[in-house]
Amino acid sequence: MNEEAGTPPSDPAAPVTAAKPRATWRRALGLVRSNIAATMLPLAVIQVPLGIIGAAAYFYLYHQVYPSADFESFSRFDDSPNGLILALVLMTAVYLLFSLVGAAATIVAVRNLLDGKPVKLAESLDPAFTRMGGLLVLGALFYLLVLATAAGIVVVLYFIIRWGLAIHAHVLEGTGLGGSLGSSWRVLKGNMLRYIGVLLTGVPVGLVVFTLASIVFAIFLAPFSSEPGRTASLLAQSLGVLVFGIVAIPTGAYMAAATTIFYLSAKERTRA
Repeated sequence: MNEEAGTPPSDPAAPVTAAKPRATWRRALGLVRSNIAATMLPLAVIQVPLGIIGAAAYFYLYHQVYPSADFESFSRFDDSPNGLILALVLMTAVYLLFSLVGAAATIVAVRNLLDGKPVKLAESLDPAFTRMGGLLVLGALFYLLVLATAAGIVVVLYFIIRWGLAIHAHVLEGTGLGGSLGSSWRVLKGNMLRYIGVLLTGVPVGLVVFTLASIVFAIFLAPFSSEPGRTASLLAQSLGVLVFGIVAIPTGAYMAAATTIFYLSAKERTRA
């Protein structure tokens, strides 16, 4: 039960009945704080290996793209071999896909916590990996919608928000692509502003994590400050990819908890 009904929001077994952003925010923080391993481990077992592989790939691909140039950003590919550009694109796609799998596994873990069930890592990961194909399609759809929004088609933003809980429906209910999008559409009818409010609660959490990541990154960068050479700079950037990926785990756990609590509560409100 939420704070409106008198039960502390950190009680994982309390029924979810409110969809207000503040109640959701407090409940999510309490849930994650009380169940750090259960909520962060599904992300960690995916994010940490991905971070290590990503850092190594970043280092290797940069050396291949710019074998002799001074250290530059990966933003310039005008004279780069197409094969290496494709490799970078595929690496990014794989990273995003497995990040979705980690988020989906955390969603499952949060649902089990809310139901008062014991949470095992394998039981959280299994539904996420089983539905990886659907996650890939949903992820690609949202990526295209984000690109359309960035291109100036602002109306697409409405669909991004309205379909924002499709992944929750997919992993928690086992619905297909159409069913998941439809479930999110129905659940957010009359709840969009509250959902946006829940998403915005992640901003201060993200800022805290970004600050911590920046501090850790600065610590990693310090040994290379006296050696501004190409290899040293690239190594520092590669470590930065790893550090930011790892430090982002708490934010991911919080957002998965907050959006899952909101999804379940909004669904109950819709049924009522």
